[in-house]
Amino acid sequence: MKRVIVLTAAVLMSAAVALPALAAAPQRDQVAQNQIVQGPTSCGLLRWEIHLTGDRFRFFDSDGQLVRVQVHITEDNTITNLDTAETYREGPDNFMQTTLFPDEGPLIVATGLAANVQGAQLKDVGRVVINPLTGEIVFTAGQHPLREAQEAGNVLEGFCALFD
Repeated sequence: MKRVIVLTAAVLMSAAVALPALAAAPQRDQVAQNQIVQGPTSCGLLRWEIHLTGDRFRFFDSDGQLVRVQVHITEDNTITNLDTAETYREGPDNFMQTTLFPDEGPLIVATGLAANVQGAQLKDVGRVVINPLTGEIVFTAGQHPLREAQEAGNVLEGFCALFD
């Protein structure tokens, strides 16, 4: 019995020594942003009014280096064709956006409902991985008309299906 206790203690001590240093608890705050994206498209002059709120968590490694930022985002927006005054509600949206900082360079992973146009069949939903340095979509699962339009150079172009 004494041998089992000594052996158990030795195993526990070696496991404790082998554990990596614990990282600090994530930092949490809230974000809010109102933004207007406006510009010409093939379907007219569009205006996208974005009203975003989110709970942001920042994760650090044991050396205090930022390794991940996660934001649970909710939005309630409008998209308007300024040439025709036609307006759609875009939202409510609800998705998780995670920014990772690997050695190869940062990545943004968005998962969930990132755009939901009321009264139309236009949704940007699923999972998408983007290189924020180039704007290139690295991986996609689901439908992402706005992310694809953004990659092509004009996110507003993704809304033109509404106004055709």
